[in-house]
Amino acid sequence: MCVKTVWYSTLTGLMLWLISFSTIANELKTDEGYIIHYNVFSSEILPAEVAHTYQIVRSKNQAVLNIVVRKSKDDKSMQTEAVFAKVTAQAVNLAGQLKTLELRKIEEGEADSKAIYYIAAFKVTNEETLNFTINVDPENKGKEHEIKFSQQFFD
Repeated sequence: MCVKTVWYSTLTGLMLWLISFSTIANELKTDEGYIIHYNVFSSEILPAEVAHTYQIVRSKNQAVLNIVVRKSKDDKSMQTEAVFAKVTAQAVNLAGQLKTLELRKIEEGEADSKAIYYIAAFKVTNEETLNFTINVDPENKGKEHEIKFSQQFFD
């Protein structure tokens, strides 16, 4: 098994695991058949190899925002496919301090097994609450979806 396949399997498995937990993952379903998964987690839980590969610092004071955009296939099979999107995000703490989140697009796999993630790593402090605003325009069609949520971080 080549190294790239191992990294892909590790990252894909981790992201799918994270998305599967409703307590740490959320989703927005749109009328256009898009599903936008979003979550924030401590970078400390990433395996060292994955963090190194994607240049993410593993720390209790570092968080990662993960956004995945998928579209329902037309064949009524309940399957979805990864799609590109224009994604922006920001976070504001309770003191009103703005954190502009620099999202990076990560593409893995090919064709039916393609995965596209938009991630941003950022610093957090113990007991800090951040109010997130994410704007997603699936397939750059000009229809932007706004997602707002809050999350508190603990060491």
